[in-house]
Amino acid sequence: MQCPICSSPNVESLSHYWQSLPAESPLRGKYAPPDEVPSQAWIALIAVVGGIAVAVSGAILFGLLVAVGGLLFGAFNHAMVERYRGALADWTAARICLACPGLF
Repeated sequence: MQCPICSSPNVESLSHYWQSLPAESPLRGKYAPPDEVPSQAWIALIAVVGGIAVAVSGAILFGLLVAVGGLLFGAFNHAMVERYRGALADWTAARICLACPGLF
């Protein structure tokens, strides 16, 4: 494989290059993988169940508000996790040219 920028054959996987960098290298921050976003689906589930319990106990409007808030939080968190997974897949598939150093 050749670099599409400078046509150099000196190309390496970005993840392998990043792992081979020394700990004190400033490039470790530049080429680091994306920060992990934890899945917090259990918080959304607790909010939905709690909202339903509150609605059943008598405070219907407040219970529905809590349940819908839990659903919205779950959807937002799921979207963030999916965005992280996509960014991690892109980072894993990326290549770096050691001559220019272009990413592709």
